[in-house]
Amino acid sequence: MDSGYQALWKDHEKILATLKASRDSFSQSPGSIQPSDPSGHIEQCNTLHAMMLDHFDRENQIVYFGLKDAALTDHKVHELLDEFDDDLLEITVAAKEFFSKCVPDNSQRMDHVRDYGIFYILLRDRFRHEESVLFKEYERLNH
Repeated sequence: MDSGYQALWKDHEKILATLKASRDSFSQSPGSIQPSDPSGHIEQCNTLHAMMLDHFDRENQIVYFGLKDAALTDHKVHELLDEFDDDLLEITVAAKEFFSKCVPDNSQRMDHVRDYGIFYILLRDRFRHEESVLFKEYERLNH
């Protein structure tokens, strides 16, 4: 397994850990759930957003670029990429919605448990699916 490919696996762990740390930065007093440090929370959201953009860009260059070439002649790989393209749309919509709620002057209030939970589960499941299916296919074709 090459180092770029291993880094993508580690990115998954870092992104999920950062999302969890951001969620855990909320103080929960009766009747109100607010970030214990609002400016720190926004900074965490910005960091998470940047991490995800960087990760998806590198993942596209390392994994998808190689698989796209294989998809030209291998129908199975083509179908696999179509499946992941559909999932990417779902992730993109969820990320836009999640990060739009991190803005302090947004009229939409973040529902702490629901919004973090949904986004975390969506990312976790996507990452696990990539690791178990997409990355394995990349590894099979490149080794």
